[in-house]
Amino acid sequence: MSKQTRQKQLRGSQIVILSIVVILIGVVLIVKAQPSAPTSAPSASAVVESPEVILDRALAAKQPTLAFFHSLTCDSCIEMTAIVEQVYPEFKDVIALVDVNVYDDRNQALLQRAGIRAIPTLVLIDHAGQAQVFMGVMEAAQLRQNLQALAGSN
Repeated sequence: MSKQTRQKQLRGSQIVILSIVVILIGVVLIVKAQPSAPTSAPSASAVVESPEVILDRALAAKQPTLAFFHSLTCDSCIEMTAIVEQVYPEFKDVIALVDVNVYDDRNQALLQRAGIRAIPTLVLIDHAGQAQVFMGVMEAAQLRQNLQALAGSN
């Protein structure tokens, strides 16, 4: 076999290998671009309502409400979140909780509506729609006392 024939065979093999690689890359890109089919329809519990919708529904029902405005990063907010998580479950059947992350863009209209200027802020709204505003960290015992008064305001 001549040198020229071997070079042609080698070049032909290289072209075949390169073609296979290009085809494989194309297949991978096409598969990745395909939207994946949902494995099941979203359940009703998968739909998360906005804090503003939750607040409006509680106000319309004249339900006592705790609106908690906070961020996920400030130290005082993290401390107050732990206190709310500790105390609120005792009142979950009688007081609605509206949990508002102030840095979530979807909540900006609610922040303006509520006039929130500092965090953490707790707004306790009674059945008549009257609000009490508390800024900063509140001790667990004080939050419990305020929620007991709010729950009893029916």
